[in-house]
Amino acid sequence: MLGRSIELTLDRPHVAPDLILRLQKYKKLEAVPAQVREAAQAMAALAETLVEPEGRLLHLPVRRVEAEGAVIVSDGVRFQSRALARLLGGATEIFLILLTLGPKLENRAQALMGEEQFLEALLLDTAGWAAMDALAKTLRGRLSAEARARGMLLTHRMAPGYADWGLEEQRALFSAFGEDTLPVQLTEACVMLPRKSISGIYGLIPATTTA
Repeated sequence: MLGRSIELTLDRPHVAPDLILRLQKYKKLEAVPAQVREAAQAMAALAETLVEPEGRLLHLPVRRVEAEGAVIVSDGVRFQSRALARLLGGATEIFLILLTLGPKLENRAQALMGEEQFLEALLLDTAGWAAMDALAKTLRGRLSAEARARGMLLTHRMAPGYADWGLEEQRALFSAFGEDTLPVQLTEACVMLPRKSISGIYGLIPATTTA
């Protein structure tokens, strides 16, 4: 519903050990040392038990996109980025999203570092980002299907800190959710906590606009 945020129902994502290894730049998986492969398998399994996905979605109309980069949406929410303005050219609506895996995985990775289990800590942290990527792809699939059902196309996601969109604009993105209780907090330096979290905007463009 336009103008109201909703709490997302999210399943725990599957984490593939081979993806963890590829993210660690192992190009030939058959050449991965047995110790590393076993650790990747263990950390993938551990990650799946530690992640606690939460998310919030806000659906807003786009009021105006200006050539110099101003993007004005409802309720006085305003963003400034030429790259974002290009992305949202033709968009009539946007989805704002916040996603997190919760703090348990990163806390466990930090504990492993403290125990000097450096390989396991590294692979568990990597498993967390693999899980976040899977979660984001699943959500995008859902949003894209919803957009198509309404005769619209979904853009890719963009977030503060990308291209010319300043990280400080996280404040505007978070403020758009008003007084809602959010699963992600923002520090004064605009760092999201828990750290395994992402934010962003997807644009919705009428399919007739791109025909």
